[in-house]
Amino acid sequence: MMVPYEVTVRRRGPSPLTVTMLVGAGSRDAAAGLATALAEHERGGLFEAGRIRVARDASELDAVQEAA
Repeated sequence: MMVPYEVTVRRRGPSPLTVTMLVGAGSRDAAAGLATALAEHERGGLFEAGRIRVARDASELDAVQEAA
């Protein structure tokens, strides 16, 4: 079962960056891994997951899943 998670990922180094992503995953660990991989692919650098929580409003995630 896919659950919407809000995951904050951080890039450290000479150009630090913090991004919050809404991802659908089966567990908190899977959500952290997915958000980290997406951030690294899209932004470059090495990211680590910070705060992971179940999203309160999953309407955006539902719209993305319906479009796919």
